[in-house]
Amino acid sequence: MRTLLSNLKNSLFFLIPQGIFLVSAGIVLAIFSKSDIHLAINKQHSSFGDAIMPWVTWGGEGLTITVLVLLMFAWNRKFALLTGISCLFASGITQLLKNTFFSGEPRPKLFFSTPSPLHFVPGVENFLYDSFPSGHTTVAFAFYFCLVFAVKNNLLKLSLFVIALLVGYSRIYMSQHFLGDVFAGSIIGTTSTLLIFTIAIHKGWLNLKNLSAQNEA
Repeated sequence: MRTLLSNLKNSLFFLIPQGIFLVSAGIVLAIFSKSDIHLAINKQHSSFGDAIMPWVTWGGEGLTITVLVLLMFAWNRKFALLTGISCLFASGITQLLKNTFFSGEPRPKLFFSTPSPLHFVPGVENFLYDSFPSGHTTVAFAFYFCLVFAVKNNLLKLSLFVIALLVGYSRIYMSQHFLGDVFAGSIIGTTSTLLIFTIAIHKGWLNLKNLSAQNEA
């Protein structure tokens, strides 16, 4: 319990803004239908958004995260291993949900009738099934929350949350997912990382003081 509380305290500049997002999104999801929410967000498209969002979404792509984790091994093998485990664990939960309870859940392109009222980003292939939860969002929140344990600067911790949230937003912007998919993915990703790192620190597998000293060296 002490380790968990310490980790929560150390992560406030990530967790508080995420909490604000979850409360805000939760209220919106409770009041409006997912179709109304998605249409309202989809209307806020622009040529700049169409150009940048396909790149933003790569921040939660499995290949991107795999490369970044492998690069981490040159810095700290234990931290890299725990980060990889956190991402795999979070992704595993999401894939389990996608393939069991929510198998075949329609994505926006299939959900809306033809002709679709949606704006689609040119050049982006839109998938049809297994919408819930968002895999990219799950992995993004798991990975960038891991990095919170490696940094001391609170502004940087807040920036890591912003990056994870932008990945989630890119999935909605490109009509690959609904807000609810991103909402759930963010919870799964953050909770998985918090669980893995709390166990690792409690068991003495990772020492944050040594990690910070290495980071400053």
